[in-house]
Amino acid sequence: MTEGDNKPSSDDFDARLRAARNAYEARSGRSSGTGDGTQPKSGMQGLGFALRVGTELVAATGIGVAIGYGLDRWLGTSPWLLIFFLFLGGAAGVTNVYRLASGMDQGVGWRRPGDNTPDKDDGRGKG
Repeated sequence: MTEGDNKPSSDDFDARLRAARNAYEARSGRSSGTGDGTQPKSGMQGLGFALRVGTELVAATGIGVAIGYGLDRWLGTSPWLLIFFLFLGGAAGVTNVYRLASGMDQGVGWRRPGDNTPDKDDGRGKG
């Protein structure tokens, strides 16, 4: 007996998974995805993204202000370091938001569903 005899094919698994999702949607009366099984839809996804963007900006700016205030109190240079670190924290927050919006905060090699852009290295090597 070979190993492949007991294992169902991936097509069979996909069909069973699709049928289970459709049965769940019919029972619950709500959609768990786009219908093609690629990416779930969520009404709260945009709100979550907006909250994360706001948190990134406020946290980075707040940390910059706290560092500047602390250094100003310690060194007696008020308000110059506070102003400098306010702008530095704001720039860090904007950089974090840019990374978040462009998808650079994801893991290495991760792609958004439907992104078919080729890699720089297609694995064929030089020559």
